[in-house]
Amino acid sequence: SEERREGTLGLLFLTDLKGYDVVLGKFMAVSLNAFYGLLAVFPVLAISMMSGGVTGAEFWRTCLALINLLFFSVTGGMLISSFCRSSMRSLSASVLLLVAWLVVTKSASVIGWYFLGNLSPFEAFLMASDAEYFRLSRDFWISLGASHVMGWIFLGWASWRLRSFVDKGKSYERKKNFFTRNMLAGRAARRARLLEINPVVWLLDDSQRLRWVARVLVLAALIGIAVVMGKNGPMALYFLGYATWPFYFLLKIFVAIQACRFFVEARRTGALELLCCTPLTMKDIMHGQWMLLRRVFLWPLIVLLLTHAAALVYMSSRGDQTGMPAGFGSFLFFWQFKVIPNNLADFFAIGWFGMWLAFSMERPNLAAGVTILSVIILPMILMCVPTLVTDAIFICVGWVKLSEDFRLRQYEPLKTKAAT
Repeated sequence: SEERREGTLGLLFLTDLKGYDVVLGKFMAVSLNAFYGLLAVFPVLAISMMSGGVTGAEFWRTCLALINLLFFSVTGGMLISSFCRSSMRSLSASVLLLVAWLVVTKSASVIGWYFLGNLSPFEAFLMASDAEYFRLSRDFWISLGASHVMGWIFLGWASWRLRSFVDKGKSYERKKNFFTRNMLAGRAARRARLLEINPVVWLLDDSQRLRWVARVLVLAALIGIAVVMGKNGPMALYFLGYATWPFYFLLKIFVAIQACRFFVEARRTGALELLCCTPLTMKDIMHGQWMLLRRVFLWPLIVLLLTHAAALVYMSSRGDQTGMPAGFGSFLFFWQFKVIPNNLADFFAIGWFGMWLAFSMERPNLAAGVTILSVIILPMILMCVPTLVTDAIFICVGWVKLSEDFRLRQYEPLKTKAAT
C-alpha cells in the first residue's frame, strides 16, 4: 500500500520483477524486525525451563507456535495491504481480519467443526503445553501445518493481486469511470458540506465504512449481552464482563487508528505544513478531530455503555445470587460496573495520546500501534494501577504536549519565510 501511495509500484514492474518477487521482498523486509523482537523473547521464556516445571520439548513447541503465529499475522497484513491504498485503512482491515479469523475458527472449534478450528495459528499455541500435547499431539501438528499453509495462501493471493494491478484492462477502466461518475456523485456533495463545517472533517471524509464497522461491533455486543442475560445462575453476572470485553477492545483499536489517521496522512502528504500557514489553530484542528470521532463512534458507544449498565442493573436485581457468600453479589456488581467509566475514559485517553504521537513521532505510521500498546495493553498488565489514573495521565500528556508541539510547528514555517 505504501508503494501505491508513493506511485512507485508501477515502476517496480518496469523491471524483471514479478508479483511474488515484490511480495516476498516486502514480506522479508517487514517481518525481519518483528522476528528479531520475537527471538529476543525466547531466552526469557527459557528461564522457566531452567527453573523447572517446563520441559525442553514444551519450550521449543511454544517457540515454534509463536513463530508460526507471527508468520500468519504478517502474511495476513500483506494480503490486506495489496487491496488497500491508505495506511490507516490497511492497518484497521488487517486487525479486523486477524481478530475475525481467530474468533471464527475458535467458535468453529467449540461447536465441533475441528477442521475449521485447525486453521487458527492460536490453536497450535494453546496445544503446545505438555498437558495439552499429551492428549492432542496429532491436532497440534495438523493445526500448525494448516495455519502455515494458509499463510502461504495469503502470500500467493497478494502476489496475484499485484499481477492484476499490472494487467488492468479497459473493462476495469470502464467500470471505474462508471462508479466515479454515478455512485460517487453523492460523496462529492457530502464532502462539500463537510468543508463548511470543519476543514479537518472534510480532509478525513468521514468514512462510512468505519461507521458500519462500529455499528456491527456494537450489534454483536448487544447480542452477546442478550445471551448472557438469558442465563440463570449466580455466575451469569460474572461472565457479562467477558462477553463485552472483546467488543470494547476492538472499538478502542479502531478509535486509536482513526485518532492517528489525520496527522499521519497530513505529514505524509505535506498538508500539515500548509495547515500551519493558515489561520487554523490547534483548537480548530482538535475540534475537527473530535467531531469526526464523535460522528463515527459516539452513538455506537453510548448504546453499548447504556445497554451494558442496564444489563448489570437487571441481572443484579434478578435475585440469582443464591448460594453465594454474603455481599459477593454486590461486589460483583460494582466490580463489573467500574468497567463502564474505565472504558469511557479509555476512549478519551486514546484520542488525545494517539493524536500527539501521530503528530510528534518520527515514524507516524507507528503511532496507532504505540497508542494501542500504551493505553490499552500496558494498563491490562499493570493491574495494581487504577485505569482512571493512567487514563488521566495520558489525557494530560497528550493535550499539553500537543498544544506545545503545534505552536512550535506553526512557528517553523513563519521563521523559514522570514529568513527567505
